[in-house]
Amino acid sequence: MADTAVQRFYRFHAHVYDGTRWMILHGRRRAAAALHLRPDSRVLEIGCGTGLNFPCLLEYLDPVAGRLVGLDFSADMLRQAQKRVAAHGWRNVRLVQGDATAMQLGQTFDAAFFGYSLTMIPDWVAAIERALEHLASGGTLVVLDFSRFHGWGPLAPLMRTWLRLNHVETLRPYEDILRQRLDDLEVHYWLGGYNFTAVGRKGA
Repeated sequence: MADTAVQRFYRFHAHVYDGTRWMILHGRRRAAAALHLRPDSRVLEIGCGTGLNFPCLLEYLDPVAGRLVGLDFSADMLRQAQKRVAAHGWRNVRLVQGDATAMQLGQTFDAAFFGYSLTMIPDWVAAIERALEHLASGGTLVVLDFSRFHGWGPLAPLMRTWLRLNHVETLRPYEDILRQRLDDLEVHYWLGGYNFTAVGRKGA
């Protein structure tokens, strides 16, 4: 797998990620609840990183009947995720290193989740398409990510620039593409566009 700028970025950040991201990655529990998971749900998290969101997802899953697959492009981040899985003794979690735009996991899921990962994927439309290919009919897709800071006045361009330096692009039409591909899409913005949560269902 080619060594990309994002992978190099996370080669360092993997070691400090959990200790710093609590300050900026808000709304994760709310987004996990929006997946409406059952104890036996099969869940795919795309861009799972160090597994920071795993506790929010696994609290809804039965440790035997439920399944969680975490996919990430960065081997360094997945090593941290593996440590988290081992420390908690989670036996219903599988980690996969792969490209979200080309993943072929050989199974479908009841729910798929992008948690602050879609805005970091250059070909984000392809990532959505692959996610939908892996989502069962009637399954739920939730995207939680940074928004445009539309209520932040003169601070908005500064926030967007800072995030762009960290490989996050906030100005793409994420909500428009999701509306085209999902049924019953609902989008909620938090704190003047600090982040958005999009919840939709795959049609039959």
